[in-house]
Amino acid sequence: MSESLFYNRDTNISGVTVPSELSDLSLTPVYGSTVEFKGDNYSYTTDDFYYNLIPLSVNSLTAKFSLRYDVNETNAKRLISFFENQLGYLPIKFTPDNSRIYKTVSGFCDNYGVNFINNQHFEVATNLNVDHAPTLLNWSGGNFANVPFQEWVGSASFEKYDVVYSGINQNKLDNFYYCSGDHTSSETNSPTGASSMWTKEFFFEPDVGVQNDVKIKADVLNYKNSFIQRLKTNDNIAAFNMSYTYSDISDHQLRCMLQFLETKGGYRRFEHQIPSVYNRPKVFYCPSWTHTWTYFNSNNLTVELVADPLGVIPTGT
Repeated sequence: MSESLFYNRDTNISGVTVPSELSDLSLTPVYGSTVEFKGDNYSYTTDDFYYNLIPLSVNSLTAKFSLRYDVNETNAKRLISFFENQLGYLPIKFTPDNSRIYKTVSGFCDNYGVNFINNQHFEVATNLNVDHAPTLLNWSGGNFANVPFQEWVGSASFEKYDVVYSGINQNKLDNFYYCSGDHTSSETNSPTGASSMWTKEFFFEPDVGVQNDVKIKADVLNYKNSFIQRLKTNDNIAAFNMSYTYSDISDHQLRCMLQFLETKGGYRRFEHQIPSVYNRPKVFYCPSWTHTWTYFNSNNLTVELVADPLGVIPTGT
């Protein structure tokens, strides 16, 4: 005689009231949660290490929110039941944290994990993937960074890392400017003024201790049992990428940086002057960046910058 334990394993908990929205649980992810942005692009290299870079779709910029919740057993059951009831394909609307760094977004739960720490102390971790967010189509507000849309005006007080919209560029994304220092606005220090306090460059200085590795890309011919010959057959043989870390930055600075990177969509080029040693301006694009909540009004951000040897920032794209 055998006992049947047959049931649909779509859900593993019974007798729990499942909320209709994640916010109904009134749970906040703990510090240490992260979000990773990544641009899904196609690229191919041509002569002199130039390359063509093409986003694969209007949804090419994706975000993976890796959130952790410290909960008791009751809330662990409710949280798990909620994730399982979305069945991997139903969208989950959520606001990642109470600091409102991000807007309310909609993602999908592909997995979760449970850490049984001790009696009535559980950690539930999940990945919520936002992959249906055509950021560049929502040019005025974006989909992720919670930065209010505001136009530049005169005789107003602005703080460093404020973001304004000003200009007549055909591509509206090229009209965003980023404040380089506290000031009261005037025509002279306006975004297009002679002594502008605004920039469209990636001007954010990273932590000290940045390290980079430059590979000199000369051709090497190894004549077997004879000698090695080195040749220069291309230009741009010393182009290099950069990896930056920003530790303990405020919510205000983080929002500014997130908005800047989001408007670049993971593939659009921008100018950046490396803060030390190198004195020639360079053009990069940023295919990925990761934000970690550390504690109140403190965040870590890592940014990957890929060099564009051509050194041209296309307009209208």
